Amino acid sequence: MLILDFDGVIADAFHECAIVTYHADQDPQQVAGTSLTELAAALPQGFLDRFRVVRKYARVLGDFMVARDPRAASLSGVVDYEALLARIPPERLTALTEGATAVRAALRAAQAPRWRAMHTLYPGIRDLLERHQGRGTSIVTAKDADSVWEILEHHRLRSTVVEVIGECSDKRSAVLDLAAADGIPAEAVTFIDDHITNALAVRDTGARSLWAWWGYHTPDHIDLAVQRRQRRIYLPELATLTA
Repeated sequence: MLILDFDGVIADAFHECAIVTYHADQDPQQVAGTSLTELAAALPQGFLDRFRVVRKYARVLGDFMVARDPRAASLSGVVDYEALLARIPPERLTALTEGATAVRAALRAAQAPRWRAMHTLYPGIRDLLERHQGRGTSIVTAKDADSVWEILEHHRLRSTVVEVIGECSDKRSAVLDLAAADGIPAEAVTFIDDHITNALAVRDTGARSLWAWWGYHTPDHIDLAVQRRQRRIYLPELATLTA
């Protein structure tokens, strides 16, 4: 069984994620009334620079909200990042996360073709999914499931995936549940994620867990991967990967 993360493994959606984060506290319908091209062009360079740094640490949508804090420009590691995340009051973080989700839904509904096209496939992913069609491939992601299904449909890959578990913050449990539902042990699962925390958590289940080198990671993540001897996977290896 093949189980994949979505953002940073299957597709890159840097600017889409930046847009919904930046406009998380604004009216979704008003945001959706402006073209995605204009929204992307209007993002302040300072915010984009911060988001580029924060994106490497983030695991779920709420984590992106750290990029809204100007202090994120000087992040020097995981400790700094977690400190800034902790400074956001829980109710404020919840409101921003829900707001970003609503903005994403409004953009998806109002500008569907352009919104889908903002999610570009990494090289080799199409072939990987098509080769594993019919083998129970699933996606476990922090992104909402409806968005993932729409993007897969846009890329003509919907039929290659049997299940999407969206808005997931506990990928270890999700992998175990998927394996159990298919009647197989975790050892029969191949899992790919670009966040080292997820890769290590799933590795502890006994699954073959691979850290996607083409995704988003930080020097801290590299050090941790080396310490834990986490196996990396590189894009060219997808051509021969079998799960």
